[in-house]
Amino acid sequence: DWESTVPDAPWPNGIVPGTNDSVDIEDPVVVTVRSNAAASYIYGSGTVVMGTNAFLQVVDPTYGSGTFSLTNLDATAVGNTVVYTTNPFWARRTDYYNLVFSNTVTTNPQDFYNGIVLDTAATPMTIAGDMTVIGKIKVQQGDDFTIQGNLVLGTNAVWDCSSFNLTVMSNTTIGGLMLDLDGAAGANNFEGNVLVTSNSVGWNVSDVIQWSVGGSLTNQGLIVGKGYGNINFTGSGAIAGNPIKIPTIGVSGTYQIATTITLTTNTPTLTGTLIFDLANTNELVMQTYATNPMTLYYAGNLNVINSGPAPTPGKTYKFFSATNYNGAFDSTSYPPLSSGLSWTDNLLTSGSITVSGTAPASIVITSSAYNPATHQFTLTWNSTPSATYSVQYSSNLASDPFSNNVLATGIPSGGAQTTDTITLPANSAGFLRVSQP
Repeated sequence: DWESTVPDAPWPNGIVPGTNDSVDIEDPVVVTVRSNAAASYIYGSGTVVMGTNAFLQVVDPTYGSGTFSLTNLDATAVGNTVVYTTNPFWARRTDYYNLVFSNTVTTNPQDFYNGIVLDTAATPMTIAGDMTVIGKIKVQQGDDFTIQGNLVLGTNAVWDCSSFNLTVMSNTTIGGLMLDLDGAAGANNFEGNVLVTSNSVGWNVSDVIQWSVGGSLTNQGLIVGKGYGNINFTGSGAIAGNPIKIPTIGVSGTYQIATTITLTTNTPTLTGTLIFDLANTNELVMQTYATNPMTLYYAGNLNVINSGPAPTPGKTYKFFSATNYNGAFDSTSYPPLSSGLSWTDNLLTSGSITVSGTAPASIVITSSAYNPATHQFTLTWNSTPSATYSVQYSSNLASDPFSNNVLATGIPSGGAQTTDTITLPANSAGFLRVSQP
């Protein structure tokens, strides 16, 4: 055991290594970390095994002059964490449960660890838990990275996922900078939610056309791109936060457009479902160029919801902006409207829909009479020809919903005025109202 103080089992004189010590472990020795351990760096032909929930910190702050050159490291036990407070170039190329890169050196302004992980003897790495990058560190892949938990980039951290595939199976927080500087040679997949924080440098989608998001994207910072950079939204959720301006997107899942998205290079690929809310209208915008007018091609499904006030006659809601429009949605769904109103589809001319028609006048009860012998109210109200009405009753003077007690429904309009007689429950007090429908 790493923590053992027994002489030569494993340490000379039983002195457990500390953060300033270089540790030499030679074959056939196997040292197991069962709680907390630290060293400046570790080398030799032997083996270190991480126990369940154990913690190991490699502290060497000297640009990797001391290496983690140990032949064997087994860091796959559930819940264990290995922290490199050092240049990630020297990280052991193996699988981990939780892996942390942390640069805490602040005395030298040049201390930016530009680690090309797996550059030598590159091999795919799987992080079964979470991956965290803290401090002034740049991580550049040398082979595939699969993170089965969360990926967290701290404020100054940079991840350049060039050439190979990065997969994050849970959520990603970008507090630093996410980018790929090596064209379309790899695919970068965020299968959960992605958050770009307000204090981040942001997310640069330049060059790579193979970014995908399976959950929601919340942009509290900056997302930019050029060329044919693309984010493909493959799952379900919302695209929200600060406006986004990138070359193009694809939507093959179901996504609410909860911020304005401007596309600068190419038309989006729409095969899934776009959701827009009338209460907070955002747009999908194709940037206009005088020498190259952009056409937006509709496809997939359009679902418009309304979480705000009821639409009024003549109101226009614009969802798309482009020089030209073409194609067609496979299906469209719009919120229900009051009697006398309908939706006019202007998607192929202006990217919008408009409320057409005339709304019925507000209902006003103009007279009422009560017969105590029969417990009957006779109500008269102003009405609209060809409309139908219902009368509802609430027995609770505080908060009982009217809709739970419908006394009469399907009452036909009497023209300009409608009269109906309703029998009330005996020995009760309450409220009556007239509703359409």
